[in-house]
Amino acid sequence: MECPYCKQEMKQGYLKGDGRMSVRWHEEGKRISLGDKMTGSGGLQATKYSWGTFKLPGRYCKSCKKLIIDTFISE
Repeated sequence: MECPYCKQEMKQGYLKGDGRMSVRWHEEGKRISLGDKMTGSGGLQATKYSWGTFKLPGRYCKSCKKLIIDTFISE
């Protein structure tokens, strides 16, 4: 997907959190080691805390540091 802000290519991945560590974005297909998870060095940190387990698909632009997340809200 092309970034709507800078027109560079965005990377597919997931915004994840489990209530124990900070919320982070991980690129799809790349594994994060247990050591990186424990130290918080794996992936891109999005927030300091989370309140439960979740995994949201999204796209990240490294150029302008924008994260786009799909919603699943039905009206």
